[in-house]
Amino acid sequence: MTPRRDLTLAAAVLVVLLGLLPAYGRVFAEPQWRAPAVLAGLLAVALAAGVRRVRGGALLSLVVTLVGLTCFTYIVHLPTEGLLPGPDQARDAVLLLLDAAEQLEREPAPAPALPGLVLLVTTGFWLVGYLIHELLVRWARPGLAMIPAVVLWTVPLAVPQPSASVWPTAAAFLAALGLTLLLGADAESAPQDRVPTTSAPGLAAGSGAIVLALAAPGLLPGYGSDAWIDLGSGRDPRGYQPIVDVTDRLQLPEERDVLRVETSQRTYLRLAGLDAFDGGTWRLGAPGETSYQPDPSHLHSTRGQLPEESHAASTTPVEAAVEVLALENIYVPVPYQPRRIQGPGRDEIVWSTEGGFLATWATQPGEQATEGEGTPRVGVRPGFAYEVLAERPTPTAEELRAAEAQGEGRARRTQLPRDYEELAAQAEAIYAEAGATSDVDRALALQDWFAGADSTFTYDLDVDPLRDDDALRRFVIEERRGYCEYFATAMAVMLRATDVPARVAVGFLPGRVTGEPDDEDEGGLTEYTVSTSDAHAWVEVWFPEHGWVTFEPTPRDDETHMMPREDDLAPLENERERREREQAEAEGEVPEPETPPEQEFDAPALPEEQPGVTDQDEGAIGLVQRQWPWALLAAVLLTVAGLVVAGARRTALPTSGSPAARVVGAQRWLLHAAASLGLERRPAETFTETVERWHTEGRIDDRGERLAALTTTAAFGENAETDDAREAQRLAQELAQALRDSVSLRDRVLAPIRLPLQTVTGWLRRGVDALPLRLRRA
Repeated sequence: MTPRRDLTLAAAVLVVLLGLLPAYGRVFAEPQWRAPAVLAGLLAVALAAGVRRVRGGALLSLVVTLVGLTCFTYIVHLPTEGLLPGPDQARDAVLLLLDAAEQLEREPAPAPALPGLVLLVTTGFWLVGYLIHELLVRWARPGLAMIPAVVLWTVPLAVPQPSASVWPTAAAFLAALGLTLLLGADAESAPQDRVPTTSAPGLAAGSGAIVLALAAPGLLPGYGSDAWIDLGSGRDPRGYQPIVDVTDRLQLPEERDVLRVETSQRTYLRLAGLDAFDGGTWRLGAPGETSYQPDPSHLHSTRGQLPEESHAASTTPVEAAVEVLALENIYVPVPYQPRRIQGPGRDEIVWSTEGGFLATWATQPGEQATEGEGTPRVGVRPGFAYEVLAERPTPTAEELRAAEAQGEGRARRTQLPRDYEELAAQAEAIYAEAGATSDVDRALALQDWFAGADSTFTYDLDVDPLRDDDALRRFVIEERRGYCEYFATAMAVMLRATDVPARVAVGFLPGRVTGEPDDEDEGGLTEYTVSTSDAHAWVEVWFPEHGWVTFEPTPRDDETHMMPREDDLAPLENERERREREQAEAEGEVPEPETPPEQEFDAPALPEEQPGVTDQDEGAIGLVQRQWPWALLAAVLLTVAGLVVAGARRTALPTSGSPAARVVGAQRWLLHAAASLGLERRPAETFTETVERWHTEGRIDDRGERLAALTTTAAFGENAETDDAREAQRLAQELAQALRDSVSLRDRVLAPIRLPLQTVTGWLRRGVDALPLRLRRA
């Protein structure tokens, strides 16, 4: 091809890159990223065009672009202390990329133009510009050339962000794409000595297609059907409410087994916590919505330790291995609250700290993805198996009496669609009769009124659905017949109507015992089989520092439910077992606990002499056996020391960048300093909430609120001045010193090595994470 033809197509590549810029405006709150991105694309195309101009081959073009990218990264993104990049700059680049990976998970969009994120974007523009040029100009493949451009354009669509129109960003990109395709097609068919052009019919057809796609997308083929590549796959449950599933299972004409569970203690298996009541049913999501899409910021991978939905100070570990027998669902039944998941299907599961549920909706090859509009693709199916390590909340009544919810935490969890004056009056009368003045005592009083020995309610599956506006009042005041959904809904609404934070949880009762552990298997697992009749709904009440605590208002006839009491809020026996035990105790038939016999230990046998091993060999072997712990300790200490040095360099207060980036950097520096003192930010806790907690604990003063305000302003794209950055850095240093003064001498001494030690421990934990539960228990 002629130089003029190559130059025209290279200019078209630049137009495509410029068309990508509006899409990335939704990612960043500041414009500082644009110049490096444009410069990266321009240089990549210029270098590729230059190699093409001197008739260099494809391999030379690749080498030149990689060298150019390295130099560009060194000059633009890293401190320039020498003429050429060296090992220090390579290490800094790796650290910057690691920071970027962390920022992708934590930073809400639009985010400040943080150095790591800008590095990712400029690298993407450089590589995509090079690929488009080579495919379009060198190989004359305009269709293939557009693939990397489309990939780079779709990346911002996956960024968590409030809903907004995408068409303004799409219009510029589609126009650039169409123009380049027309030029590329003409370049293929035109004589070699003519510059490629666009014909009037081609421009008209392309423009019409773009206008039609933006104005009336429903007319296009495939609109509304499943995507070939689903960017939301695995993170987007749609239109499915688990309480409806529980009701359907309870009303099946024939009972069938659905789960086989081996667990260290009897426990409910929870599907989800439902925070919203729409007047007829409890739901995931906001009241009145017919479908539910979780906030991506609350979704977490299950490859490591799961963050808590709500912090619980007092917990008991629970271990369970679950095999699905006859259940099709997207919600994964587990003990609450799960902290680790194992099994072949773990990578298909996502954990949500909004509603506290695990979900999976992967499909098998050849299977129908959906059964109808709004129906999720089922991931839990017969044969699906997994293992769970959970931490069951086990607070005492005294602990909960001292932990009353206040302010926004209480208001958000007591919302109702309307006033329930008659139900609130009934609840207040119950509280007065029981002398209940705290949240835990009120919950216990309502639970006893519904399901206690003097209850006037009847468990009955043969009732109409609890859906119309007056059904709940009729159930509580008049009819008093229903099943678990009725009782859980009534109790949760009555608690919220009297300003007690509550919700409904759904899942399964523990089931029936079908296998005991062997006598020799100390601490073994008991096998339970769960059937459709064990589908259940119950009530959870929220307490600060203790999370969601279970209460049981349903008076089941089979007494398989587990009912908390003031002296035991987390029972391990069901009501039938409790009644039989209390009856035996009253009759004096409870045997005295057996005293285990003294164990006899045989003297260890001396090892036999090993043939072929000399005294010198034995001495060397003994030296290794004696010295390997010290060698291992030395390796760990060297690793920790390296991490301390690297951490110190990574966590310095930023002195360059935009004012907004420096404000956010000051916040990160303070959080790192606090974590090194053992004052980590809790999972799902915002920076403002963290600062408020430190203030409540008496560690810092009101300066924390000012830093939180500056950080919020910078993070959400509002103007941040240089004085704001200086003030944020000063406040961060003062608050870090205040936190340091508030901890013990031991914590101050351990501060430099606490986080490196946690990093090493995390590496070891991830190494053990793939082991089966039984092997870890051994």
